[in-house]
Amino acid sequence: MDAVQMVRLALSVITDRLLTILALTGTFVLSLWIMQEPELIRLGTEIIFAVFAYLLIRNKETKSGRVQQRDREREE
Repeated sequence: MDAVQMVRLALSVITDRLLTILALTGTFVLSLWIMQEPELIRLGTEIIFAVFAYLLIRNKETKSGRVQQRDREREE
């Protein structure tokens, strides 16, 4: 594994984790917003945000896992 592949792998891992942390932070901030003045529209906003954020992250992590697996197969 040369240096370029190692850097590429490290960046993909960092990006996946950073997206997860940002989604978690966004969900937490929306939860605080709901607690400040509880309303159903705010709760709906948070639910929609959380579901779509985590679905997108899961989709990206799945795709990057497949790409990494395909790269490993090519190396062998």
